[in-house]
Amino acid sequence: MATSTPEQERYILHLNHALAMESALIEHLEKRAQQVAKPAARQRIEQHRQETGGHRERLRALVQTLGATPTTSQAGVQPPITPSLTGRFKGTLESEKEDQLLLEALADYAVENYESALYQGLARMAENLGYESHIPEFEAIREEEEEMARWIAAHEPEMVDEAFPPGREAA
Repeated sequence: MATSTPEQERYILHLNHALAMESALIEHLEKRAQQVAKPAARQRIEQHRQETGGHRERLRALVQTLGATPTTSQAGVQPPITPSLTGRFKGTLESEKEDQLLLEALADYAVENYESALYQGLARMAENLGYESHIPEFEAIREEEEEMARWIAAHEPEMVDEAFPPGREAA
């Protein structure tokens, strides 16, 4: 890599962090697509997996244009904010497939919003460091992340209804 400033090196670290996250999310989305029963939901998740593969390639290319080596690592897939469930509560919630799918969907919603914020931040970093050509890449990725978050939010009532069918009264 050519001589760079500490800020440029940190920027590359942030790009590689995003790259590792996108790489991990491809596997995660493959698993999620297999878990859902509804064909339309499976199709949307598979579509987002394809988009995520594109995000990974865009990030890889950006790192290379800076003369750096793209990471081959994968980040751990864990939503940024998750309540800690332990013992009986966790076991009980995870024992019902509908509850598990609902919890996964809520976590996916958090991840999509985290990614949106991440790409907004990367666009600002790129602007501040003079990498204007990177900004449209981040904006395009951010829009896809926000579209997926909107899709999850729009389908949350349906997921809740599957876990807790309407018309059943508490005893």
